[in-house]
Amino acid sequence: MNLSHMKNAVEVAKVGSLGKASETLLIATPNISRSIKELEAELGITIFERTKKGMKLTPEGEEFINYAKSILAQIDAVEKFYKDGSLKNSVF
Repeated sequence: MNLSHMKNAVEVAKVGSLGKASETLLIATPNISRSIKELEAELGITIFERTKKGMKLTPEGEEFINYAKSILAQIDAVEKFYKDGSLKNSVF
């Protein structure tokens, strides 16, 4: 699974639209749309319901986004742990 697709989906869920996510992520709207479609195809689920008012999570999408947020938080924690020098001070 592509990590950037997951990040894009989480941002779209957070802001509720492709356009707003595009501004936040500094990625063209069509690229975010393509990313979401690829992720949905890969997972075999519909994450978002596309409406005139924006993007609304489906029940499967809500479940996916909860998992994605948890995974992304864990990745951030690991990166922070190692980048903050926790291992730099260790002697091997």
